Parts: sequence; C-alpha cells; structure tokens
Amino acid sequence: MSSLKMVNVNKVYPNGFHAVKDMNLEVKDNEFIVFVGPSGCGKSTALRMIAGLEEISEGELLIDDEVMNDVSPKDRDIAMVFQNYALYPHMTNYENMAFGLKLRKMPKEEIDKRVSEAASILGLTPILKNKPKQLSGGQRQRVALGRAIVRNPKVFLMDEPLSNLDAKLRVQTRAEISKLHQRLKTTFIYVTHDQTEAMTMGTRIVVLKDGVVMQVDSPKNLYDKPENKFVGGFIGSPQMNFINGKAVERGGEIILDYLGTSFTIDDERQTGLRETDYVNKEVTIGIRPEHLTVEITDEETDDTGIVEVTELLGSETYLFIKLKEETIVARVDPNLDLEVGNQVKIKMKKDKVHLFDVKSEESILHKARGSREK
Repeated sequence: MSSLKMVNVNKVYPNGFHAVKDMNLEVKDNEFIVFVGPSGCGKSTALRMIAGLEEISEGELLIDDEVMNDVSPKDRDIAMVFQNYALYPHMTNYENMAFGLKLRKMPKEEIDKRVSEAASILGLTPILKNKPKQLSGGQRQRVALGRAIVRNPKVFLMDEPLSNLDAKLRVQTRAEISKLHQRLKTTFIYVTHDQTEAMTMGTRIVVLKDGVVMQVDSPKNLYDKPENKFVGGFIGSPQMNFINGKAVERGGEIILDYLGTSFTIDDERQTGLRETDYVNKEVTIGIRPEHLTVEITDEETDDTGIVEVTELLGSETYLFIKLKEETIVARVDPNLDLEVGNQVKIKMKKDKVHLFDVKSEESILHKARGSREK
C-alpha cells in the first residue's frame, strides 16, 4: 500500500518567486492522479518536490505516513519518467533498463528477471539489444517506462511523458500507460498541460493556476461541476463560453438577461441564485459549446447571430458566431447545413448553464451546495 500526502507545501525560489502555494493533497494507494494546468502553474515543480529534485520551502511531504522532506531522491522509492526520456545513448535498451538495479547491486538473475518481465509488458523484448538512437520516439518512451517499472517503486512520477510524440503515438501511448496502471496496481502521479490526457487517464485531477490548487476532483465532476470560472474554462474543448449577464426575477421566476435578450433557467439554478442572494445581481454565464443548439433563421431578433467561421473536424463542426459584441463558439453536428454568413438562432440548454460570481469567479451553484452542507 502506498499513500502520499502533501500538507501546506510551498515552494519559494531565492528570487522570491512563489511557485507552489499551500498545496494540500492526499493520494490514495493505486490512484492515478494528474496535475494539469497552463505553463508556469507549478505542476512540474510540485512533481519535482515529490521526487526530491526540488527542496520543499515549507510544509510536509509524507509517503506511507513517513515524512520525506529530508530523504534523498534515491531513498524515496519513487521512479520518475521524464519528458525527454533521459536514456543513455551508449547503452543498449537492456542496459538502460537495468542500470538502476545494477547501482543497487542487485543479483544478475533478479535483474534479468525484472527486465524481461518489463520488456514483455511493454513489447520491448525484440529490441532489448538495440540502442536508443535506433528507436522511434514511442519506443524510447516505452524503454524509459520500462526503466521505471523494473524498480517496483511505491509511486510512479511522470512529467509530460508524451509531449515529444506525434498525435497518433500520443493516443496510443496514453492507452498503454492507462493499461500499465491497471496492471501494476501502483500509485501514478502524472503531469500534463493537455486536458484531454488528464480527462482520459486520471482517476482524479488536480487543476493548478499560478501555484494554487483550483480544484481536485474526478474528470466528470470537473466537467459537470467546476468550482470556479478558471476550471470551467480550462476543462473542455473548445473552452466554455462566458457572457456577462444579470439574474432578474420576473413573475416569480428568475430570468437571465444577457446581450439584450432573456433566458429561462431550470429550478436548480433558480434555487441556487436565491440561496446565495444573487437575485437582481450581475453574474457571469458559462455555457459549453456542446450545450448550445443552433438553427438557421430569417427572423432577426436579439438572440440571433451571424456565423463568422466554420471548422469541420469530421465528426463535429465548430461554429464561431457573432452575437452582438460577443463571439460564441458552438459545437454542432457536421451534417447541419451551415456556412459563413448564415443568420442563426442560438439556444442554451437550461440545465447545463453555469453561473459564476463576477468578482470572485466562484461557481454560484458550488457556493449554494456548500452552504447546504454546513
């Protein structure tokens, strides 16, 4: 069993840059945790602190309830897979995979056994005698994975391991890493800036921004129940549309006014706005492109717009629609006969609308759920 805990972990560099701020995280045995966020958000720094490659400025790192702050990287029983593979070019693939075990003075029979097992799992057996320069990027990445597997570590750490691969290989290797996690039944912590990787691989995802944890949750909850505007916009592709609006009560119902038009929302959202005292206040409306319906219309009204750009992706089409001063993105069926210049009517699915505080950017529905639980 391998659990990992970060308690109020901070990283401050000598120049004063605060890379990671009060990070609290509990990783259970056999979880696949993904750190995701834009460049410079602190995800790789957090991973390197876990590995012991960066010193923790403040707070505690525990593995199996043992404080690791001052334990050297080699004694943490952690294996790390890097973005650039970090293979020795003069060694064969076998020697690269066996190198760490030889340093530990492990018996040759045990080394042979572990390397053979890892090579079999990763399909590397036929190329063990080759050197890294003779391999494709995907094969080199599998050798780097094999070098980590042979150590039987408590925790696997992976720092953007797929970023040097082409699109097809990324998809293939992504699936291989997920299968590897299921087979090894070990804790994985994985860093990526690619939210598709995060959503498809992680049992839980840690979303970071400017060194601060924005939300830790399952992929489904991050998509359906973002706790703030940043998470709502970061998770999902194309990203969520954001529109300034106002929650107004009319005839006993709460209506959203935006861009000169009005929109009725469902009971859950009306209740949330009432409970958090947002009636007759400005709000930020969030709606995902896939939760918009679009139809051609000859009638010019406040909720009609003009299609400015179409992007056909085969199984779906992205429409960029000019609605007053805003550009709204909709994801629609490619069979819809829509082209640039069409006038269209846009409708939001009322049970899929997200509402955020204009200043704090916190989700109003999340706020309402939190107040109910107290």
